[in-house]
Amino acid sequence: MGPVPDTSCSLRRLEGDGNRFLLVDHLAGDSVGDPVEHARQMCADGALGIDGVLHLDRDGEGRLAMVLYNRDGSRPETCGNGLRCLAWHAVDLDYEECGSFELSTDAGSVRAQVRRTAEDELEVRVSLGPIRIIEPVALEGPVSEATRVDCGNPHLVLFGENLPVEEWGPRLSRDPRFPGGINVEFVQVSAAGLRTRVWERGVGETAACGSGACAVARVAVERGLATWPVRIVLPGGVLTVSPSEDNDRLWLEGSVHVVDDGTL
Repeated sequence: MGPVPDTSCSLRRLEGDGNRFLLVDHLAGDSVGDPVEHARQMCADGALGIDGVLHLDRDGEGRLAMVLYNRDGSRPETCGNGLRCLAWHAVDLDYEECGSFELSTDAGSVRAQVRRTAEDELEVRVSLGPIRIIEPVALEGPVSEATRVDCGNPHLVLFGENLPVEEWGPRLSRDPRFPGGINVEFVQVSAAGLRTRVWERGVGETAACGSGACAVARVAVERGLATWPVRIVLPGGVLTVSPSEDNDRLWLEGSVHVVDDGTL
């Protein structure tokens, strides 16, 4: 990894069920110069093992605000696991108290709920949405149809056995029918839950995807393949998705932990 100019940054890597992020905490005085170039350099050779760089600040209304830059420097509208990691970090550093608070994203505001367990650990869930099924999408091959879903960011959900993720992922993610790219979820129904692999636009295959888990859950329940709460089994861990009081939104819950702390 080459030097990053104009950088004064703590090194906290957070993981949400396999999704790893470097955190840039502007509330703590972190700065990185050009955030696009910074993200590309941090992710360039895989040395940090991260999927992207999270930026934490406050918006004009005083709410905690998240911006994410992917490995290629692109800026997605939202990120479910990134939001869970930021909510965990906010309580850990006393920016917010345990309970319920809002986070803002490019896709709008999200409610987080953080609870401290008897073992003094933090449990975090976020309410993503609205999660809307948009339309069926015709495909060629053994799977003839997928479902396009809007989670504040775009998703395409496919169900099938032993789907060729490495082949179809990059092709579908860049399909011209989806301007700006799309995240693709490959799902196999099993007794353990909905086994899912994800190809994320701007990143590639990732160990987990929170908004993707919500997209999968919404489609699976709609098609009668699952009932609430839905267990999404990803390479990086298990996410649980359940309906919120607002039926258009879904609660996303899973683990969060610090990989390491340091400085750059």
